[in-house]
Amino acid sequence: MNTERSTQRLEDHPDRLKWNARYLAPKRLASRGYCPLYDRAEALGIPGGPVLELACGLSDQALALAASGRDVLAVDISNVALDRLRGEAAERGLESRLTCVEADLVSWRPPADRKFALVICVMYWEEAVFDYAWTAVAEGGLLAWQGFTLDHLRYRPSQNPDWCFKEGEPASRLPDDDFAVLHEEDVDEGHRVIRRMVARRNRT
Repeated sequence: MNTERSTQRLEDHPDRLKWNARYLAPKRLASRGYCPLYDRAEALGIPGGPVLELACGLSDQALALAASGRDVLAVDISNVALDRLRGEAAERGLESRLTCVEADLVSWRPPADRKFALVICVMYWEEAVFDYAWTAVAEGGLLAWQGFTLDHLRYRPSQNPDWCFKEGEPASRLPDDDFAVLHEEDVDEGHRVIRRMVARRNRT
């Protein structure tokens, strides 16, 4: 199993403490299941090459992609989630395909010498993270993102609006001459409002 760790001190990071506590709760031990965003990206056609998943948590997508023969770089701040993900990969014989990175995504950056056929992120939003994530997509590759919209505040007024997409985001943050948006939808699930977007990077 490949494991990397950010040079930043993470032990006392508030986000790490928060997510570790959540993943240690019994109801959080189960994986979150396949995400429709992943299914949409797969249907649109992921080219050959490695995959980067940001804020991966207990990701079935990362395991499924590794099982299909892809090299997957999975990044999360929670060592509890990554330990569980590593364990699942080991049980399935996928150690050589999955590299886990413990990092704060705001300060972390993708390897400068690698481009990815798919960069995917589910239910995490920081503008600064998105603004470097799209640069890691290979020509012809996909960028897939899912997060809350501001309409979600109807259900959870205490939610930090900075963690929600503003009008037009995330697509509006992509360079028009570099990406084509293939899919975008808002979904009101009765307890949250989310947006899914998949875009393909143009070939030069």
